[in-house]
Amino acid sequence: MRTVLHIIRQILLWLLGVALGVAVLLGAVMAASYAFTTSGSLPAPDAQFGGAALTVNGSRWRVPLVGGMLDKAFYSPSTLSVEKLGVLYEAHPEITLPEWATYATLRITADGMGDAAYFDGPVEDYAAFLYPANGEYKAELTVWRLPVGMTDVGFGQPSDGAVLPGSGLERPARPAGYYRYAFRFTIQASAELTLSAQRIEQGGVAALEISGMVGSGTPAVETDLGSVQCVRSPAGWRCYIPAAYNASAGSHDIAVTVNGETLPLTLVVTAKSFGEAEAQPDPPAPDGAAEEFRSVIWSLYEAPAREKMWHGAFLCPVELYTVLLDYGQTKVMSGARAGQSNSTLLYTIPGDPVRAPADGVVAVAQNLGLTGNTVVIDHGCGLRSYLYGLGSIHVQPGQTVARGDALGPVGETLTMDFKLGSKSISPWPLFQTSGGLFWKEF
Repeated sequence: MRTVLHIIRQILLWLLGVALGVAVLLGAVMAASYAFTTSGSLPAPDAQFGGAALTVNGSRWRVPLVGGMLDKAFYSPSTLSVEKLGVLYEAHPEITLPEWATYATLRITADGMGDAAYFDGPVEDYAAFLYPANGEYKAELTVWRLPVGMTDVGFGQPSDGAVLPGSGLERPARPAGYYRYAFRFTIQASAELTLSAQRIEQGGVAALEISGMVGSGTPAVETDLGSVQCVRSPAGWRCYIPAAYNASAGSHDIAVTVNGETLPLTLVVTAKSFGEAEAQPDPPAPDGAAEEFRSVIWSLYEAPAREKMWHGAFLCPVELYTVLLDYGQTKVMSGARAGQSNSTLLYTIPGDPVRAPADGVVAVAQNLGLTGNTVVIDHGCGLRSYLYGLGSIHVQPGQTVARGDALGPVGETLTMDFKLGSKSISPWPLFQTSGGLFWKEF
C-alpha cells in the first residue's frame, strides 16, 4: 500500500513539474512575443492627400500575440501640430488610402474658423463633396483597419502596452486599429474647359466639360448656337451645344462664366449638304392650334434641365419605316423651294408600336391641334424627343419610361424631332452612338 502511495505521489509531482515547465515555457514564449512585437509590426501609414504623403498624428493599434490569443496595444496620442501641405491647384484633391484600410473618416473645416465642418463623414462620400470656394482648409483623416465584425466603437480605447484578449474575429489574426492625420492646405483652383470636338457639322452636337472648379454654383454658358444648360457630371459640370441644320458655318464664340470668371472658347461649325425632298403643304390648322402648340411645346425649350438619363444609343421610335422627309432637307413644293425641315417624317405601318428612344420622363402626352397625338420625353441635359402623329397615347405626363417602352401605336406617319433646348439636331447620330452626346458618357 505504501508503495502505491509513493508511486502516485511521484506521478503527481511529475505532472506538477510538467505543468510548471509548460507554464514557464508559455510565459517565456509570451514574454518573447511581447518583447519582439514592436511598433515595427504595424501597417505602413501610406495615406496621401492631393498626391502628398501624410504624416501620422496619433494612432491606436492592437497587434496579435501568440497566434492571436492575445493582443498587445500600441497608443500614440494626437498632438496639436498640424502638417502643412501648402497650395493645391486642384478643385478636389484626391485621397489615397493604404491597401489595408477597411474604413476611413474625414472632417474638413475652414482653417482658423472654428469647428464648423464643410465635410464630416466617411471618405467614400468625399467624392461628391464640393469645396465652397478657394481658400485655406484644415482636415482630420482617420484610417482604420478592422476585422469583419468589429466596429470603431467595439475596438475600444486600450492604453499603450496593455495586453488584451484577442478578438478571435479573424484567422490568421492581423493588427487592428487606426492612424490619424491632421493637415492644412490651400485650394487655389481654376476652371478647365474641354470640348468633345473643336469642329462639328451642322446637325451635330459638341459636349463641353467644365472641371477643376470649386463652389456649387452652376456655370453659365452663352453662345449664339442655342440655349445651353449645365448639369453635374463626375468631373464637375457637363453641357451639350447644338449646331442646328441652319447654324451658320464658321467659328462661334462660347463664353463660360464660373464663380465670376468668364472663360472663352471657340467652336467651328462646318456646312453639310442635306439635300432636297418633295413635300406636301401642311393641312390647315384649327383655330387656336398654333397658340396651343406654343403654350405646350415652346414652354419646354427653357425648362430646367434634369440630370442625364440616357445610356448608350437611342432607338428609332418605330422599327419599320420609310423616310419621306429627312432632317435638314429642303422642302420642294410644286417645284418651289420652301425652307428646310427641322424634323424627320417617317412613313410607317399603322398600329406598330411607337417606342421610347431612350430612358426619360414624359413631359407631354396629349392631342394637339397642330401635331395630333403628341408625346415629348425629357432625357435630361436639355435633350428631349418630340414625337407627333401617334394613333393613340398610352403614357401619362410625369411617367418615367425606359428605352424601348411602348408609348402607343403609330398612325400612318410619325414625325420625330430631337431638340437640345429649342434647337433641333440630326437624329441619326443618336441611333449610332455617335457625336458629343456620347462623349465620356456618364
